[in-house]
Amino acid sequence: MSASDPALRYPEALLDGPVEALLVAGGDARLDVDPDTGLNCYGCAPSLRDALCNVVCTASSPSARGLAAARALQARLRRAAARGRLRAAGDEALTELRQELAALLHVDAVAGAEVVLTPSGTDAELLAALLALGQRDALCNVVCGPREVGSGTLLAAGGLHFSTRTPHGDPCDVGEPISPWLCARVEVVGVELRDVDGEIRATDALDIEAIAHVRRARAAGKEVLLHVVSHSKTGAHAPSLEAVTALRSDPSLRPFVLVDAAQGRISRRGLVEALNAGYAIVFTGSKFYGGPPFAGALLVPRELSPAARGITALPRAFAEYFSAADLPASWSQVRASVDQPSNLGLALRWAAALAELRAYYDTPAELRYRVLRAFEELVPRILGASPCVTLQRVSPPVVDDAAVRLLESKTTVFPFYVHPPGEPSARLDLEELRAVYQALNTALAPEPDASVRDAAALARRFHVGQPVQLGSGDRAALRVALGGPLIVSLASDGALAADVDARIAWLKDQLTWLARKLELLVARARR
Repeated sequence: MSASDPALRYPEALLDGPVEALLVAGGDARLDVDPDTGLNCYGCAPSLRDALCNVVCTASSPSARGLAAARALQARLRRAAARGRLRAAGDEALTELRQELAALLHVDAVAGAEVVLTPSGTDAELLAALLALGQRDALCNVVCGPREVGSGTLLAAGGLHFSTRTPHGDPCDVGEPISPWLCARVEVVGVELRDVDGEIRATDALDIEAIAHVRRARAAGKEVLLHVVSHSKTGAHAPSLEAVTALRSDPSLRPFVLVDAAQGRISRRGLVEALNAGYAIVFTGSKFYGGPPFAGALLVPRELSPAARGITALPRAFAEYFSAADLPASWSQVRASVDQPSNLGLALRWAAALAELRAYYDTPAELRYRVLRAFEELVPRILGASPCVTLQRVSPPVVDDAAVRLLESKTTVFPFYVHPPGEPSARLDLEELRAVYQALNTALAPEPDASVRDAAALARRFHVGQPVQLGSGDRAALRVALGGPLIVSLASDGALAADVDARIAWLKDQLTWLARKLELLVARARR
């Protein structure tokens, strides 16, 4: 689908076509599918794929469960269109989706908290910056871990275009202001999580730098929005909760806080605690939960609501990113300032994502716990034993294993370096890892003299996490991650194997095949 395709601006034209076309509408150029591979830039498709093991943490191809939910909503919208009430039906669907997400995440238990649906997690940054600025003249937006959150985060945090096409279909230039009025008032500063060698910096050093930015901005009379990374692409957290609490407790420094939980690897209790503390939260149903890419949300506490911040309208240019139906009904004045039809692609993506959230939370906690513990034990044992893999040191979970918060007490993302056998210092660089990443996600033909086992390994598809640049050089790591759909399958899918033990044994086999395919790819690359 090209930038000039009218279906991008008028997705109702897609209602009678395949659901896959609607699932990529109302996003931006990152959702475009390569006609040669059928995949987008994240290595996934808007349709079912036969990758044997999805251990990805960036974006996933939809499951049968998610596609069924999307098709059901598509059929509902098609019936409404036949009766001449498509716009009303789209608004109703997005309202229901917001309400269900609030109920599933327990956001509705927090007084005054609201859910905004956004075309991606990156788009949520635009609203967060606007709300934090409020009626002030200037905002300092402090982004922690800019290399390990969404690729467009720094641009969006400053009110700049971050793709070549807006969600509502207009072409644009990356890095150009969306709203010149907003851009002129926002300063963006980054706090790098890693040193130049790619190693995680000490928590104290990260805290000191973040606090210094807040102090400097406050001394200059600026409002401050401090990003807290709940779980970066490699599992890092920063700044410390102690530092954030101390800043919020000081009336002269008190920043607004935006928790980047776009990975979704945070417990519902953690979300509720953050909202009760007055923190806004970027959330997606696309990463841990396995919904289609670009199911974003901004969870907004009362203190950052438009009413509390003196905001009665969105900048006119924001209409290229949001529709009135994306916003809560309580934001009536702001909704009235946006005259865009409902984003039907966003609605279908969230319908699919909510099917995955329901499946995850319908799975008994004790079974989810067993799978999480098994993954946490198997990955270091199997990948760590490969002569071509060095697991990177990961940040410990934010709470201990005795806690009931499954997603905050378990390691679910393991970054790792790839290198020739026994040569950990000869790590593959970013470009080499991109080639490995693509090859892992492709069924490959074996060499003529390959063994039966090696031919089987090369034929398997593994969708792992994209390479992440570590530090300022070309050092990079791939990632293996556990997501909600795989947890649900391992906990309850009788078609996979008869019982949980057998399904965990299946996971062990897949990780073993993954390690072997990595070794074969390294051997090919170094010939």
